[in-house]
Amino acid sequence: MRNKTILEDLDAKISLLVEQHTKLKDENKRLKTELETLQRLVEVSREELQKLQDEGELKDLELEDIVEKINHALGMVQEEKNVA
Repeated sequence: MRNKTILEDLDAKISLLVEQHTKLKDENKRLKTELETLQRLVEVSREELQKLQDEGELKDLELEDIVEKINHALGMVQEEKNVA
């Protein structure tokens, strides 16, 4: 009878280990999927950030050009005042 009890204990422990292994395997799969999703999100966010930075740089160049034109126009007005 003692052997049966030891075998039942061993069987219960093996079943528990198999159950834990299955749970951990499922959790690992879920975490891998979540990681892949987050990595894609990070990549999309980086691309969007780069796009916005590029657009910001273009806006800065446009503003510099506008300021230069305004300064040039103001310079012409100042010259006309000095001539008159």
